[in-house]
Amino acid sequence: MAKLWALARTTLREMLRERVFLVVVLIAVALLALSFLLGALSFAEQQKILTDFGFLAIQVAALGVALFSGSYLLAKEIEKQTCLLILSRPVTRDQFILGKLFGVLALNTLLIGALAVLLWGLLGLWKTPNLWGNYFFICLSLWFESAVVLCLVICFSLLVRPVLALGAGVMVFLLGHWLGDLAFFAEKSKEQAFIYAVEVFHWITPNLYRMNWKSFYFLEQGIPASHVGWMVAHMTGWALILILVTNFFFRRKDIV
Repeated sequence: MAKLWALARTTLREMLRERVFLVVVLIAVALLALSFLLGALSFAEQQKILTDFGFLAIQVAALGVALFSGSYLLAKEIEKQTCLLILSRPVTRDQFILGKLFGVLALNTLLIGALAVLLWGLLGLWKTPNLWGNYFFICLSLWFESAVVLCLVICFSLLVRPVLALGAGVMVFLLGHWLGDLAFFAEKSKEQAFIYAVEVFHWITPNLYRMNWKSFYFLEQGIPASHVGWMVAHMTGWALILILVTNFFFRRKDIV
């Protein structure tokens, strides 16, 4: 475990120095500021606008870090062959992958936590303790979403170029959110091939549409415990599968 944490700390420090991280933070803060200004223009909808845009800002920031960091994380190490310096020590390839992954996850956790605290203050949620649990689970869903996208992009980056891995990550993210709509249209179309294709996509794509809770409605009404449990199990399962597949490909990759 000491080797994993050492690799994670090194990765975290490297990611904090990357310009893309600063750009992502600036975009998220700009979205939060925009939501605050738009809410001020309509006092009746202020809380709703601020909530929806605020969660969107957190999602964009977390996905930005996951997509850009994940797609170039291993490619940069392999291209410059800096990973050979680490792997020449008593560090296995599996530990190398996990250490890098934990480093980016730590960065995303800090980022989501900081933005969540900022949004919590802007929404004045300290006045309504009954909403704290709902708020936490919504932020947790955004963290799980970014974690699975990160694992997915890292896996793709071992098979294709970083730009293609990034594009594939975006497409899977969009498909995961469109599965509900695709299932509706497939049922309406009555086309068996379309229906079968959507069913296949349900099995090979994370069902992100089932945890699309980033709105004022869910903050106010709450999320059923069964849905939260499904989210944790589903997303954890996907993350573990992707990590195993990534380790499988990395162990067989020629990096010399």
